[in-house]
Amino acid sequence: MYKTLKWIRVALSLLILIILTLNFFYFSNTSPNFSAVLLKFQFVPSMLGILTGSALFFIILIILTFLFGRVYCSTLCPVGTFQDIVSRFASLFKSKKNRRYKYSKGYDWLRYSVLVLVMLPLIGGITLPIAILDPYSNWGRISSQLFDRGVQTINNIIASIFPNTFYINNYSHFALAALLAAIVFLLVIICFSAIRGRLYCNTICPVGSILGGLSKFALFKPEINGNCNQCMLCVSKCKSQCIDVKNHKIDVSRCVACLDCMQGCNRNAIGYRFAFKKVENKSSEEVENIDKQGRRRAILTLGLLSGVVAARAAKIGPLVRTKAEKNAIAPPGAVSFENLKNHCTTCHACISACPSQIIKPALLEYGLEGIMMPTLSYKDHFCTYECNKCSQVCPNGALLPLSIEEKKLCQIGKAKYSLNECIVYRDRTDCGACDEHCPTNAITMVPFEDTGLYIPKLDRNVCIGCGACEYICPVLPVKAIIVIGN
Repeated sequence: MYKTLKWIRVALSLLILIILTLNFFYFSNTSPNFSAVLLKFQFVPSMLGILTGSALFFIILIILTFLFGRVYCSTLCPVGTFQDIVSRFASLFKSKKNRRYKYSKGYDWLRYSVLVLVMLPLIGGITLPIAILDPYSNWGRISSQLFDRGVQTINNIIASIFPNTFYINNYSHFALAALLAAIVFLLVIICFSAIRGRLYCNTICPVGSILGGLSKFALFKPEINGNCNQCMLCVSKCKSQCIDVKNHKIDVSRCVACLDCMQGCNRNAIGYRFAFKKVENKSSEEVENIDKQGRRRAILTLGLLSGVVAARAAKIGPLVRTKAEKNAIAPPGAVSFENLKNHCTTCHACISACPSQIIKPALLEYGLEGIMMPTLSYKDHFCTYECNKCSQVCPNGALLPLSIEEKKLCQIGKAKYSLNECIVYRDRTDCGACDEHCPTNAITMVPFEDTGLYIPKLDRNVCIGCGACEYICPVLPVKAIIVIGN
């Protein structure tokens, strides 16, 4: 049975990894709901978006953990699946002896120290620490900044050879900070998983620490029974290195529910057991000591998780704010900079979904705590009037979902017109490009003195800040009309 379940899990995890990765590729922007459900099943986004439509998904993840432990880590987490792929590939270059895993004690002091350092700022409304370590958000940045860039490079090479069949796509959402963050995380994950399997999951990953603490309360846990002859086969397959055969113990908080050990055991000596069933081969004193340790970790995890949920419910904003640039423009549905900072984990799903490629990772536009969050730039294009894709793919609630009609009325900024920069005034040249491209008729052309020319007149109450006027304005280097964020 466990062999069948294991291969179902592997197939499902690979399918989820592929779908999530394709979601961040530029050519998938024609299908904004391509993986919307899977995005909401990612743990941190569902936790942060608990008040904005993700509560059901968060509850399902918690219930799964209370039933079977860290199922999320083995099946739903893209970084977890990627680590398994790297581990398997790395084993091809190892000797038979070095391919086998060995039991090692957990680094609980490190795990829960990192968890506290990440969760306390989150309770205060600062998402940057968890965004740096969250596996899903990192996978989003890796997919959009590295994998997608590689695919587009290949596409451009082919397009240069067959220009009538393919078209060249320019990279317009490049950001050095996001690119470096993606490269560093990818290298760390590859090194960790190639050497020690799921070491990242059980030392640094905040999601792994949270679910590990909650899995202590799981109704069904992996346990070793009396059939065990200590052949060590299960230990050699355990990528979490959490099986202590000599003492017949499994560190459930580190187990990622991959089922490798159960598939490998030919004596049916290890498997899921009802947690309240009497455990064989353990003294009452030993069980009590294990329970006390697990209970303390679980209480800490529950306390931190409850604090985050309570902070979401109380809508506590960032306790530390830095001044943002006046012209910083947040994507449609962001509501405010505070809402964006309080929910965004910089997964860059919105950046990948934007067909106009005007959403870019911020540097310091929102302040230090807003680094790598999405911001709009009208240098290469403008926000299409009848497009709402960025708001539809956000799994965190950082961008609230907008219908097309709501998007048309959503004011993300206001245009500012400078008469002295306008070529009609400066060069006495006919223009009117901004008026021609404004979708809301916020710009009208009025007579300019007695020259026979017309200059723009801006109604800022009608302007929605789409940037069509700024993009099309021919004045360089300083545009005669620019959009300033709300």
